Amino acid sequence: MKKVWLAIKNSFKALRNGEFLLRIRADKYYLHIMYLFLLMWLSILLSLRVDKTLAAAGRNKAEIEQLRILHSQKEAELVRLQSASELDRRLGKMGSKVTMPTEPAKLLKKK
Repeated sequence: MKKVWLAIKNSFKALRNGEFLLRIRADKYYLHIMYLFLLMWLSILLSLRVDKTLAAAGRNKAEIEQLRILHSQKEAELVRLQSASELDRRLGKMGSKVTMPTEPAKLLKKK
């Protein structure tokens, strides 16, 4: 049991001193370890880029919704103006002197 604790103690000491990989003869796997760190780094980088892209997509979605609302308002205004011009055209065709108002409405006071 004393040997186990001594081995654990030596392992922690080697970790602290940075010699652990050399003690377990990991130097022959150096390229594999570097490849693993490269893959982890690329994974983190791609994850951050995906998050950035999703955030931009969310902002674009909100902007599109605002533009859709603005488009609907303008379309409703256009339909209203087209119906007013159609009404004006029909009244002119019938010979009426009634036209679309050119000035804002006036408030009449009661006496």
